[in-house]
Amino acid sequence: MSTLSTLEKCVQILNLFTEAAPRLSVDDISARLGIPKSTVYRYLTALKKHRLIAEDSHPGIYRLGEGLLVLARGVARSSVQEIALPFMEELQRDYGETVILSALRNDRGVCLEKVEGTHALRVSHDRGEIFPLHAGASGKILLAYLPLQEQARIIRTQGLPRFTATTITDPKQMREELARIRAQGYAESDGEVTEGTYGIGAPILDRSGGIIAGISVAAPKQRLQGRNKEQMVRVVVEVARKISEAVQAQEI
Repeated sequence: MSTLSTLEKCVQILNLFTEAAPRLSVDDISARLGIPKSTVYRYLTALKKHRLIAEDSHPGIYRLGEGLLVLARGVARSSVQEIALPFMEELQRDYGETVILSALRNDRGVCLEKVEGTHALRVSHDRGEIFPLHAGASGKILLAYLPLQEQARIIRTQGLPRFTATTITDPKQMREELARIRAQGYAESDGEVTEGTYGIGAPILDRSGGIIAGISVAAPKQRLQGRNKEQMVRVVVEVARKISEAVQAQEI
């Protein structure tokens, strides 16, 4: 069988999963596509390898996998940069601090866009820069809004390496931190990646509440204390909400 035919069959299998039929057995797939069960198993193995299909808690039952969420986020990211940039520029003009737009990539965070701060002493990031998800406001806000199973997998496979004295390295403490972030709607970082810096991040969400990207402000710690910090939390959360609404308005 050609590579193209194999691809077509895999796509046909994915298209069988709908809101009305979110879980299917090998027998279901075999009957609907009219192909042998042995062939179905071969296709499912390939789809599982790339996390496009996952085995349900009931043996022999399959559902769509988390890899499809990654693909969906990729589509959303192409428009979120264009939408977010004017909001980021306004935030930078108002407060003079570095503003960062981040997203998930291969179980890490990546800086999609940044607007550099105007202060002589500032925190700087580069577009395309890769960073961990367990440390820093930009990373933690992305990790906190993933499904719990995906959080656990990333913590298990990526580990929780220490960067500074305030980096969280205990899995139980990290789970508590992620739950707190999700409950309050924003993340903070007190020098978790680089000592002497402070970060505040908030999520950009799709209509279903899934994470598309995160927006964060990073600055020297002395400028984000007390009332300044409280005000910045409110501002970043509000900007993230506006970007989310703008992105959702373009969703089909």
